[in-house]
Amino acid sequence: MNNLNQIPTSRIEAFSDGVIAIIITVMVFDLKLQEIPTDKTVWGELLKLAPKFISYAISFLVLSIMWVNHHQLFHQIKHTDGKLLWYSIHLLFWMSIIPFGTNFIGANPLLWQASLFYGIIFFMCSLSFTLLRSYVINKKLLHDTIHQLAHTKIQRKNRIAMAAYVLAATLSMVSVYISFVLFIIVPAMYFMPEKIIHFNNNEP
Repeated sequence: MNNLNQIPTSRIEAFSDGVIAIIITVMVFDLKLQEIPTDKTVWGELLKLAPKFISYAISFLVLSIMWVNHHQLFHQIKHTDGKLLWYSIHLLFWMSIIPFGTNFIGANPLLWQASLFYGIIFFMCSLSFTLLRSYVINKKLLHDTIHQLAHTKIQRKNRIAMAAYVLAATLSMVSVYISFVLFIIVPAMYFMPEKIIHFNNNEP
């Protein structure tokens, strides 16, 4: 492989870190009171902010989990190529739309269309991460000492997450509360990253 086509994984990680930091910063800008509160209205105004805070917290958790897994994955990659770079950028594209979905559902928590778009955005994030990891595995870009078992388990978990997001988006037309439960359950599945197994150096 031509080394000129390889970008250090540290460069991709640094770029991703910067984009994700900006995404989180943009999201938090929406956490603002609608009116200037007084002693009598401050608690009421804060209560109005609760749906936006909850949607922000869920999105922040999802973004954090994606960042942790992205960071972990790229530390296991021995080299990159042009396609891997674009798979990563594809993931960042969908992650960059999360602030839109977060603001939409936070401002309209009972609007089923808001839950629909929120679910679609998270589905696309999960799908793009699955495509990224699949490319790494299929092209054998992992270090030779790393066992693929953990990545196989993660891929199964990714499929469950994608199905849950599709279900959340679809069931939003029936009940947004069911969608909310699924939006919380999915990140809980990823709260702890999979343990990476290394081959014994003495193994053939």
